[in-house]
Amino acid sequence: MKLDARQADRFLANPGATRLVLIYGPDTSLVTDRARALARRIAGSLDDPFRLAELDAEQADRLPEEATAQAFGGGRKVILIRDVGDKQAPSFEAALATRGDALVIATGGDLNGRSKLRTLAEKHSDAAAIACYIPDAAARGPMLEAALRAAGVGIARDALTLAAGRLGGESGALADAAERLILYAGPGGTITIADIDAVLDDQGTASMHDAIDAALAGNPRAADHAISLAIDEGAAAVAILRVLLTELSGLRLMAEAIAHGANPRDALAARRPPVFFRRQGAVIKAAGSWREPAIIAAIDRALRAEADCKRTGSVPEAIARQTLLGLAQRARG
Repeated sequence: MKLDARQADRFLANPGATRLVLIYGPDTSLVTDRARALARRIAGSLDDPFRLAELDAEQADRLPEEATAQAFGGGRKVILIRDVGDKQAPSFEAALATRGDALVIATGGDLNGRSKLRTLAEKHSDAAAIACYIPDAAARGPMLEAALRAAGVGIARDALTLAAGRLGGESGALADAAERLILYAGPGGTITIADIDAVLDDQGTASMHDAIDAALAGNPRAADHAISLAIDEGAAAVAILRVLLTELSGLRLMAEAIAHGANPRDALAARRPPVFFRRQGAVIKAAGSWREPAIIAAIDRALRAEADCKRTGSVPEAIARQTLLGLAQRARG
């Protein structure tokens, strides 16, 4: 059974008689949180060795035996197995072929659509697959606002825009940021831009945007300097490329609007989420340098670069740098 984002929380609250739940994806903090919450819900505790067995991928051959073992003292047994992939698929098939009623909860990385393990979990009648993807730019703002609202804390629109742009990465980082902002503002408080600057560090995000803006405006030297700063400040190469892809998508929408007669400022104003005011001049300048066919080619180049970063033996920082500098040369030309 394949579960989408809307179905996942409801299923995790009550998985019924499902015997295998595969929780996977690039958002590793969400994968871990969901797996451990489900294990706790079924086993009652994460500290009961009679109800919960924890394995790593190299111990997958124990799954058929563990899946048929009865929990001492009654109740349903849970097997939590980490970092699995296609190599372990036969062990999961063997476990599902047994008559046990234990719940196997498996966590994995970013399994693609051809993954044997993912296909097994999606197609088998006693299994379920839940993907956990990193929130995109459009989702981060509403997620942060909802978390603050639940705690009785408000946030100004411009502060929310700044925070959403600064909070790249996994959902765990967003939850941590929300908690810090809630503690800082206190019940009934309202978060401002000054509060965002005081509480949330950039983790390379400001320099990352500087590098992307410089590249798309055709300034290789500034782009090279900013990407060095972003990497020194902790920005991951894949994160830089994903922010680049988001920016190129927004630039493509602007190019379409301009081609149909809109002026650059109106095209910029229509972007969602809004572009933070400090970046608006750079984005308008980039919109004057790029047309839709070139943007499509740039998106393709960034996607290939992201894939290259994940190959064994690659140097992701060098790939991200070469990609941005190549786009800077293209924009300047």
